[in-house]
Amino acid sequence: MNFYKGVLILLFLCAQTLLAQISVRNQLEFTHWQSRDLDILENWTDVTYQRDWLQIGGRFEINEPPDPTIFPQDTLLKHYELTFAYARIRHRFLDVTVGNYYAMFGRGLTLRTYEDRNLRVDNNLLGAKMVLHFKKLKFQALSGRMRDKYNRRKEWLSGADVELKASRSFKIGTSYLYQHNPQYFKDQKGLWSARTNFTHDLFDLYTEVVKPQWSPAFSYYVAVSTYGEKWNALLELKDYNRLSFQNAYLMEYNAAPSLTREHAFSLLNRHPHFLNQNDEKGYQLEVNYNPNMEIQFVFNHSQTFTHDRRRIFQEYYLEMTHYWKENFEYHALVDWNFDFSTNTENITAIFDAIYNLTRRDQLHISIQHQHTKNKLDLSEYDNELALVEYSRSPWVSFALVGEYTNKYKIRNVQMDRHQWLYGQVSFNFWKNQRLSILYGTRREGFICVGGICRYEPEFEGLEIKLTNRF
Repeated sequence: MNFYKGVLILLFLCAQTLLAQISVRNQLEFTHWQSRDLDILENWTDVTYQRDWLQIGGRFEINEPPDPTIFPQDTLLKHYELTFAYARIRHRFLDVTVGNYYAMFGRGLTLRTYEDRNLRVDNNLLGAKMVLHFKKLKFQALSGRMRDKYNRRKEWLSGADVELKASRSFKIGTSYLYQHNPQYFKDQKGLWSARTNFTHDLFDLYTEVVKPQWSPAFSYYVAVSTYGEKWNALLELKDYNRLSFQNAYLMEYNAAPSLTREHAFSLLNRHPHFLNQNDEKGYQLEVNYNPNMEIQFVFNHSQTFTHDRRRIFQEYYLEMTHYWKENFEYHALVDWNFDFSTNTENITAIFDAIYNLTRRDQLHISIQHQHTKNKLDLSEYDNELALVEYSRSPWVSFALVGEYTNKYKIRNVQMDRHQWLYGQVSFNFWKNQRLSILYGTRREGFICVGGICRYEPEFEGLEIKLTNRF
């Protein structure tokens, strides 16, 4: 009798599990770094269990060995480690998370934690977070310790955020963040912010003001957007003065908007702007204009200064997109920027075209040119990049990418290589599986998102990426 009872309980538990949803995502990257005689295996496995109001998840990471270009002190990083685990309960107006989590107050001037694997950023908090959702009120309260790239954690952080929907068109919010017993910056204990958001017809205005306890200065961010039948425009203003809020491992709890355009093309990221939340002020203006269904224009201009009016970054960007007939589109753009960190003026011109040969076959061609002039020694050089890609949707794509520079001709410049070439093939199979294989040489450069950048050194060898979703 006990045997049959046990079988019934087991069947009941199996039925309960079948009613739940389990999802698994695995991302693997293998690199054979020929020039460094180094093999690197990186892997992220994310598992999520969801049933009704309960969600449980975790992430297991492998770094075998840790990439020395990302983790110079590789002995601090465990090669195999559970880096993310949580339990989350969502029921009606209540949302509670215990374990690892991400959070953001307002536009990130007070608190922003996130993961970006291209940047190798994962600054999640380990602790607890509670969110209450009501019709006109949202309240967040949290406490935890932020991780650095070596998965270390120091000071405890506590904070709260309240947002009230005063009317259909007006919201007001405030937040406070407090660091317990700071060990590195002894005076950095807390900061508070206040924000408003007004929306009416074709107009939207967002403002946020932040006051750190360690400084008499105020910081602010303002965004004004409006649109018409054929156009839309966004103007953003920033003034960040001693805003950076850090723990003992110099990890920033906050990440304010950088107010520079994020670029998808490689050469446009050669001279990026690095966000400095302690001493920046400036603006960004972007206008989109669609005279008809076939043509679109994008204009972007941004400037960033220090508080003593020293220019540190300036950019003008103009792009035209033309959807010609049904099977052909191209992008033509020109960009000018001045990068104070390298004292260089950079002029970039790009032509990018996509031609649909059939309903499944597509040809992609990109030609990029950049001219750089150093304002200190007046030296000049050019970068050229070309891409040819063929894809048959949704199964396979082939790409060939080459780059050349004449920078090696400049006096006192030593370069082991001045041309790079790699081929890449990607396969999509079983709907949610993707395999990408790259072989050849790739030039050094920056990967940037929102003013946060990671330098990627020159590469020669084999790179394999495999992504699985179940």
